[in-house]
Amino acid sequence: MVIISFFSEDKRNLSISLYASAILTFILVTVRVVGYWAQREEKTVLLMVCEEGLHYYDHAALIQWKVITDIQIVNRELSVSVGPLPALDFTLNLLDTNLQERFDDFCQLLNRYYYPKTVYIYESSVSCGC
Repeated sequence: MVIISFFSEDKRNLSISLYASAILTFILVTVRVVGYWAQREEKTVLLMVCEEGLHYYDHAALIQWKVITDIQIVNRELSVSVGPLPALDFTLNLLDTNLQERFDDFCQLLNRYYYPKTVYIYESSVSCGC
């Protein structure tokens, strides 16, 4: 479009085609950037641990410690069971979260707030493939 406008007799066509090309390029770049940020946010799952309970951002509300019946971490996968509200149960791979703490610090934090109940933590050994 720009090349055809360049060789045209009317130079006004050239400026119109240059503006149109710039606008189309801006729109394409904006769509790509928005798509990139949307994918990036999907990959990071938010999880907050506080004194009142767990906030898993797939759910709208804080899950209080007193309603949680079981917490297990098996091979860095967190499983939370909520007795009276099974719709709030969730399983989450901790490697996909936004946790700022080291894994051991996270486990200690869970044990401190979830006390007197225990958090079951199990890490299987890496096999040699034999």
